[in-house]
Amino acid sequence: MSIDDTKLTAEVRSVRELNLYLLAGWVLIQSYVKHDHDTQEPRFIVSWQTDEEPKVPELLDAWELNEIDRQRYT
Repeated sequence: MSIDDTKLTAEVRSVRELNLYLLAGWVLIQSYVKHDHDTQEPRFIVSWQTDEEPKVPELLDAWELNEIDRQRYT
């Protein structure tokens, strides 16, 4: 599909989230690395390109992911 077919875009902050978007039918259109002080963080731009209603995956925020990890090791 062409980028001209894009109906909606979203910025994704991890490979885990990217995979969830791709499984839901989104298309990866760009990736880059965000540089902030001494850190580097991946960023992915995904695109919804069909006429259907966009399927946005349910994602856990950073705090929820940290709580899951904390409880896993206690």
